[in-house]
Amino acid sequence: MQPDPLVKPLLIHVDDIDTAAQPWEADLARADVDEMLTGDHPGEFKASGGAQVHAKLTKMGKKVLVQASFAVPLAGQCKRCLKDVTLAEPVEFTLTFVPAESHVDKRKPVVAADSPEKAEKQAEKHARRRRPDDDSPDGSFDAETADEEPYSGKTIDLWEALREEVLLAAPPSPLCREECKGLCPQCGQDLNERDCGHRVQNIDPRWEALKGIQLQSKQSSS
Repeated sequence: MQPDPLVKPLLIHVDDIDTAAQPWEADLARADVDEMLTGDHPGEFKASGGAQVHAKLTKMGKKVLVQASFAVPLAGQCKRCLKDVTLAEPVEFTLTFVPAESHVDKRKPVVAADSPEKAEKQAEKHARRRRPDDDSPDGSFDAETADEEPYSGKTIDLWEALREEVLLAAPPSPLCREECKGLCPQCGQDLNERDCGHRVQNIDPRWEALKGIQLQSKQSSS
């Protein structure tokens, strides 16, 4: 069987790990990051550049602990004022890779971007995350608290794990800032720059039908 051309291996060779917290690095090209962002459930961000993944590897029998961190360069368009938005979103995760034959899959499926499920999973991920003890020579960590992923043979492919983390790290929608006022719906003026003077009424669409009925009643009575 030919390998899937869309899967770009980011391989860790298990037999090459001979020290605790052994450094490991990998480069993600801009096209790689973009592919991760525009996968099954594309969001509103695209990659603005590549990324360099920094990790520490620790072998525990047949298990391998991976503690990784990197920044994802993102670009999008503010959903309120339509200005370009760029940011570098930090990603940190810890995974324990176990032989496939002893792995019990407890993972939830990758969720769609900009959904309540994604927000819940983001909060869950952040709550479980632990930063390695930088003062500890072995980068000590309780492996029991880390998510588990299977691997086969003597190599670990980080592509799918990195892809899920990138999708979780990307905000649901681009915003230049939380307090962005957006554009005037009448003249298109950027309200962050100046007030155009147009009065904007936010009418609940559920009341629009009643508004029309009231108008018809007044015309009938006259």
